[in-house]
Amino acid sequence: MGGIGGIRVGGLHKELTLSDGRTVVLRETVRDDFEMSIAFFRRLPEKERLYLRRDVTKRQIIEERYDEMEKGLSLGIVAVAGERIVGDGLLYSVPYGWSRAAGELRLVIDTEYRGCGLGTIMAREIFILAVKKDLRKLECCVMETQQGQKRMLEKLGFVEEGVLKEFATDLRGRPHDLILMGMKL
Repeated sequence: MGGIGGIRVGGLHKELTLSDGRTVVLRETVRDDFEMSIAFFRRLPEKERLYLRRDVTKRQIIEERYDEMEKGLSLGIVAVAGERIVGDGLLYSVPYGWSRAAGELRLVIDTEYRGCGLGTIMAREIFILAVKKDLRKLECCVMETQQGQKRMLEKLGFVEEGVLKEFATDLRGRPHDLILMGMKL
């Protein structure tokens, strides 16, 4: 996989014991993860998939995500338990233009692995990648209905920076307010 601005995740390979005693391996997303990625996103409850930026249950969309990583537009990390992805994290950053010093955190955790610290661990790894890339700001967007995610981001140091009224449309076509969360690095 390519890296953002010369930064690679390649050396990332950590075996972690979560607060509930389960272990996962945290590592870079690689092309061989393709089928596990599809299975991971398809396991998410439909009501949660509605709020994802793209319909990641479709093979074409997963292919586009992997192409973006190979082109250096994003860095991906996964948490793997056995032969299953249980966490998917992404640092998205465009290496040109007026937003080149900002990155976006995208993070999805399997429902069975929530509440055991995995999301926090993965977010911190993405912070480290953002700092290595010399980004000055990290952003994350949530819809107004995602209050649990908003609270997690606030615990990590993100602050609400604005609300775009009816800006986001879920996968069923319903409009939602989009909450912009940000953090200076």
